[in-house]
Amino acid sequence: MNNLDTTIIEPGQSLEIPKTYIIRKGDTLYKISIKFGVSISELLESTPTVKDSNLIYPGQIINVPKKNEMISMGNSSEKRIALTFDDGPENIYTPQILEILRQKGVKATFFVVGERAKKYPEQLRQIYREGHVIGNHTWDHPHLPELTDQQFNENIQSTSAEIEKIIGFKPDLFRPPFGEIEDRQIAMLNKQGYRSIMWTADTKDWTGAPAEEIVSRLKQDASPGVIALQHNYHVAGQFETVKALPQIIDELRAQGYEFVTVPTLLGHKK
Repeated sequence: MNNLDTTIIEPGQSLEIPKTYIIRKGDTLYKISIKFGVSISELLESTPTVKDSNLIYPGQIINVPKKNEMISMGNSSEKRIALTFDDGPENIYTPQILEILRQKGVKATFFVVGERAKKYPEQLRQIYREGHVIGNHTWDHPHLPELTDQQFNENIQSTSAEIEKIIGFKPDLFRPPFGEIEDRQIAMLNKQGYRSIMWTADTKDWTGAPAEEIVSRLKQDASPGVIALQHNYHVAGQFETVKALPQIIDELRAQGYEFVTVPTLLGHKK
């Protein structure tokens, strides 16, 4: 499930853990596939012992395939990290972050809020013009589980429409605010062609953490394939992402890391 090349694991490493189901009397592969909304072939692939025998029995534990996938990490075979920035654009921190990225020759991924894109279209154009990737981060940063399906779809679609109106490009990446989302909502996003992106390393820059702490957190969590969460919008108070960013880039580069966009990290073209 995790595409590991070795049985060695490290502190701080993220692992996907399979959901399991205990076979009950009267169960069939067909009934289980209907119960979990997956195909019989997916059930067979998820549990090697079932795949080999094509038989199930009461008390047997099988793995349930993940129907709706959230992506929190990229390809770990290369020493690459994706820097991501949420909640913008705006006209204070965004221009400073873009200047640092330009000077350092780094491409990043920005998950933008629709209402801020509408208010700051030139900043969004600059992000796109300078070669960074843009993703959908909802219209107004709501708690998605509290929305009806109609409200959810309208929120996502209005954001993508606004982004497309400004830069002529509709995003196919999505990140849920607060990392909160229901399985049915992920399924709706999948049907609309979005890839749902979470993160591996959280700098917690939104808490007002000092630059040294932001750098330390990311260095501690750095490993090949990491998706790092930062922000390019802050309401008020201390916010030191801009101060931390050059040091993050320099120190991780010194360790041999390359900075890429999320699509590149996932092995997809922009």
